[in-house]
Amino acid sequence: MRIPVATYRLQFSPALGWRQAQEIVPYLAALGISDIYASPIFQARPGSTHGYDVVDPTRLNPELGTAEDFDILIQQVKARNMGWLQDIVPNHMAYDGTNPLLRDVLENGESSPHFSVFDIDWSHPYASLRGRVLAPFLGRPYGEALEAGDITLRYDRQGFTINYYTLQLPLKIESYIPLLTHRLSLLRRRLGEDHPDYIKFLGILYSLKNLPLAPTDYQERADQIRFIKRMLWELYTQNATLRDFLQENISLFQGEAGKPESITRLDHLLSEQHFRLAFWKVATEEINYRRFFNINELISLHMEE
Repeated sequence: MRIPVATYRLQFSPALGWRQAQEIVPYLAALGISDIYASPIFQARPGSTHGYDVVDPTRLNPELGTAEDFDILIQQVKARNMGWLQDIVPNHMAYDGTNPLLRDVLENGESSPHFSVFDIDWSHPYASLRGRVLAPFLGRPYGEALEAGDITLRYDRQGFTINYYTLQLPLKIESYIPLLTHRLSLLRRRLGEDHPDYIKFLGILYSLKNLPLAPTDYQERADQIRFIKRMLWELYTQNATLRDFLQENISLFQGEAGKPESITRLDHLLSEQHFRLAFWKVATEEINYRRFFNINELISLHMEE
């Protein structure tokens, strides 16, 4: 077994990637460093400066460089008979929509194959948290943030999301239905009930209303959702009438800042999600997921077998 004699910590970040590290390996070897102690190198939240907010532990962080650059770095280390000590993060991941496992849980709830991956108490004593996970990231109380327009609804290739500054969390799939059916008769009049794209749109709605639920085949549900998202995005990007219709609906659900009566739809939509947005201080009393220490942005994984 290799026993390190002298280690040197490399804190990888967008400012210190594989190529920058390649440049200092000869210097470290000349200093007598026997082993490089590397900070977490797997895909983290975009812009992470430390790497502990992992979103995908199966991929190298693309912000640090290419796989080829990493291979060259490792070859340089080996060529100098140096070792590599890797810091890993087995306990937690980033509480963020860029985390594919968490995103799947928030979109599908119990119908996600990853439902039990995270250490979440889905049976919280508070009714507002049963079947939901607290999302304590707001800089002020929920009602104030909602009325101020801080919480926004958006749509892109990945689907509908709830956004709070840099935080992006996905809507549960079933919540697409009220967004797509609102003023549906107007879309029918604009396109015509026999228009091919209107027929496709109705097909999307049918698929949404007939999604398989747990404990049925997870793959069947995933395939159906993939079809829904791809078809909806194609219609959105290729049909201006349908794109305008969806954007108008998003605006109607979004409401207007400073007009409390206009945010009722968004408030109701948020109440249906598998997460509950809240003021960050609420976590002191209502937290229902295990964190890394008291860092709300890091959600822990189940450690039990």
